[in-house]
Formats: sequence, C-alpha cells, structure tokens
Amino acid sequence: MTANGPVFLSTVALGALWALVSASWYVLLTWAVSRGRALVSQPTVLRGLSVTTGVVLLGLGAAVVAGV
Repeated sequence: MTANGPVFLSTVALGALWALVSASWYVLLTWAVSRGRALVSQPTVLRGLSVTTGVVLLGLGAAVVAGV
C-alpha cells in the first residue's frame, strides 16, 4: 500500500488475504480436532489418559500435603 496507489483496493485486497489466511487456519484446526477426537476415542487411549490423569492428581495431592 502506497500513498500514490489505490488505497481502497489495496485495503480490500489485504482484507481478502487476511480472510483467506484465517479461513485456512480454521480449516486446519478443525481437521486436527477431528483427527484428535478419533484418536482419543479409542479405548486403549482413553484408559491411558485416565491412568495418567489419576497419577497426576495423586502427585498434586501429595505435593499439597507435603507443602511443596
């Protein structure tokens, strides 16, 4: 964008580019969430997440009791 050029058209073009970039990120995020959901829905992964969460919570509880 320059002071001599078409400011309005340059602004519209930059806005369209921004919209395209934003839409691309949202599509990528939606795809990643969908893939992640399929992965986390597997029984073995769910069990592993439950065990990991339990261990972390026990560790945090022990840290609170110990005054760390």
